[in-house]
Amino acid sequence: MDNILPVPKNPVKIALIGTGERSKLVYKAVFPGLSPWIDVVAVCDPVKENADAMAEMLGVKPYYDIRQMVKDSPMEAAIVVTPVESHHSISVFLSSNGIHNLVETTWSSMVCQSKDMISKARENNVLTRVAENFFRFPVDRFSQVVRDCNYLGRIGRIISYADHTGYHNNSRWLAFAKCHPQWVQCIEHSMSHPAFYSAPQRYHTEEKLNARFFGFPGDFLVTDIGSGHVKGHLGRHARPGYTEWHGEIGTLVHYAPKANWGEEQTELRRCSESKLAPAQEESGNFFGGGYTDEITPVVYEYENEFWTGCYADTPTGRIEYKNPISSAGKVGAVAGRGWYGVPVMGHIIDFVLAIRGLRNSEFTDEDALMSEMMEIGAKESALNEGKRIKLPVAGDLESDAITRETLRKKYGVDPLDVEAMLSISYPRP
Repeated sequence: MDNILPVPKNPVKIALIGTGERSKLVYKAVFPGLSPWIDVVAVCDPVKENADAMAEMLGVKPYYDIRQMVKDSPMEAAIVVTPVESHHSISVFLSSNGIHNLVETTWSSMVCQSKDMISKARENNVLTRVAENFFRFPVDRFSQVVRDCNYLGRIGRIISYADHTGYHNNSRWLAFAKCHPQWVQCIEHSMSHPAFYSAPQRYHTEEKLNARFFGFPGDFLVTDIGSGHVKGHLGRHARPGYTEWHGEIGTLVHYAPKANWGEEQTELRRCSESKLAPAQEESGNFFGGGYTDEITPVVYEYENEFWTGCYADTPTGRIEYKNPISSAGKVGAVAGRGWYGVPVMGHIIDFVLAIRGLRNSEFTDEDALMSEMMEIGAKESALNEGKRIKLPVAGDLESDAITRETLRKKYGVDPLDVEAMLSISYPRP
């Protein structure tokens, strides 16, 4: 995203579907800063008290049935913030009725569902997009600037440990590489532990380690390692974990310095010319080459608890990313973090600008599908003892079949049956 954000002549009329915790804590908080781009006109949730409470806070009409809301059609587009199992049916239903839809991650449960979501949107000349904010996080925006300015030379590898993994990280690697991977390999290891709840709906008895390797064109490799407990449970590395972007002459390093959520730290580590062979040969000193002697911290800037950008004053000059969204006074900290609202606002603005034809999407429906394929491909690889899986995945997938049967047993209907799934409520504690 560049630092010039177009503003449409008319904001897009939006319905918010799903009024659970994420909508309450995140989306409601960022809406005041999005008024040039969106006009929230309705909310929908089968849980009446949730819908009523959100509708009152936003000053809009509540709906408890998506069919009735679509029949009344007060909106042009919808933001879908509901459980993953519901995404396919809601997206296809909205697209079939000519309504653009921005759907939270993970985009769908199966590759075949994601393909269907794309197909139905295109048939009806509307946009379906994924509400992916992770590659818009501050360090990812900064890493993209470092990539483009060549300060570390060509960045040919990323190593990430305990920094979420899964669909979100897949999208980060796509955005950084600016292309799609060609293959994935994955191994998994499970370990049981005493049961605990991380949230009322999240009951844990087992931790699964995933080690994933993604091969991109141009000999670019991502190693993505994470456990099922990515938020520092059981004393594991806290998010944002530990991630390195490996350049030819240095590294961008990002990590959490303490257990649980802590203020992340970022620094650039670079070898000066004096640590490389030509200078060593000229001086006759062949010791200490390759060690980084230029270490620069990355500084994060905030205004009224709202992230405005970050920079590093390196020996060769400033490397900087400026947040193009200026809503500090209207938004402030979101979910207790000054930077969290910015990437969420970013994916909403991106969606609006694509609808109005003011800019191409930064992350397309094909990118969203590939993030899903990377996830499914990793599962296919693990099911086959780490076999390398070509991307994009093709044909009938064992993991899709397993997921389909699991959801059929859970809900008593075929998860590909849009009407049947649309009639199911997915309330959480």
